Amino acid sequence: MDRHAPSFSDAWWEDFLQESRQLSSPIVFKAALGPSHVVAFRQAVLDILATLANLRTNRYGLRIYAAGRLLGRDEMERIYDNPPQPGESLEDWSGRVFPDTPFGIILNAGEKFHHELSRDIARMLAPLFEKIGLPRDGVQFSIFIGNYDKTPLGIHQDRRGENVIHFHVGPGAKTMYLWDPEQYRGLTEAAGMNKRDFSALRPHARTFHFETGDLFFMPEGTFHIGAQSELSIGITVWQYTHTNQALAESLHAFLLKQIAGPPDEAIVHDPSPPNQAGGLDAVLAARHLPEEYRASNYEQLLRKAYLDWRHCLASNAGYRNSPFPLEPAALLTRSDLVQAETPYRILTRDTMPGRMAVYVRGNKLEMNRHPGLISLLDRLNQGEACVVADLLGLLDPRWPDKIGLHLLAELLRWRGIRRLDPPSD
Repeated sequence: MDRHAPSFSDAWWEDFLQESRQLSSPIVFKAALGPSHVVAFRQAVLDILATLANLRTNRYGLRIYAAGRLLGRDEMERIYDNPPQPGESLEDWSGRVFPDTPFGIILNAGEKFHHELSRDIARMLAPLFEKIGLPRDGVQFSIFIGNYDKTPLGIHQDRRGENVIHFHVGPGAKTMYLWDPEQYRGLTEAAGMNKRDFSALRPHARTFHFETGDLFFMPEGTFHIGAQSELSIGITVWQYTHTNQALAESLHAFLLKQIAGPPDEAIVHDPSPPNQAGGLDAVLAARHLPEEYRASNYEQLLRKAYLDWRHCLASNAGYRNSPFPLEPAALLTRSDLVQAETPYRILTRDTMPGRMAVYVRGNKLEMNRHPGLISLLDRLNQGEACVVADLLGLLDPRWPDKIGLHLLAELLRWRGIRRLDPPSD
């Protein structure tokens, strides 16, 4: 490893690929994160916990274990009632909420909840993805918090095609125990060891110990379990390149989201003969297939969904989950200064004659195609600060300002651009 290459530079990632044997071998990289990143990342995790407590939901994969037991719905209410307070450290918060009790917290879709953390990690990973391409099924990060003895999930293997980059922000250290798939199956099937018996399996594992600021990489397919006795946080960035069947299932789910109708509580019987399909009329009427998708056969539908899928990922630096929109929607004026959020990109794709899709942070906006709109988006993608009036000047002069201001407000709402403070005199 070239210790002189700055962490997450192009040269650093080149060495990373060599040391990990092109993402096929586990390895620890010492002191990859500097002290400022450690502090910022640790605070971001506390902010995410506070956000989830405010939402009062485990919808995003939040699981909390205390003394080795998964907390139920009623017990979670106490956690929601006691979020981290401003200025409160991880040690102080956990001591207040879990006094003298080992605990573990696992939360998924972490990139959705904290703009700065997601942006910083996306910038770190950008040179890697320039080399290997975006993972076909996207990127998601999960966060592990606690002082549990071992990962509550036990020894397990993640879905095929999932490798992980673990940013360890401490304060305590952690050890990962890994078994190759053939080795693990030989021990548990041929040799008859209990799959959950960590004590018996531990002597056969490869161990990887890492501390605050270190980075650990684990390739797909390994059986593993983490162990720690001290309080710590790990931010694990998962790269998904699943099987073809798993991708097909994801594309079907992606299609269904686009044609989902409003919720209803109607329970309807259909007394018509089985050779009549009129009973489906009300179901179809409530669903609005994107215009581009209409009159497409099955193969064409999947191909168009795949194009949408890839553009959504690429506009969001590979993240599967879009951020929460800014609410309420902000209003812009001609004198405002805006800038594209990097490393994200605002992408376009022609969908039908005279129509295009605009992709911003994983969201798809459909509109008429005009050269001025393309010029406006191209200007933003250059990454420079832009005066709103200058951007409006790229549009058809016959258009009222409200057209361009509406588009910019949508880009701002979906966090594809940000409004800058005016320069000080």
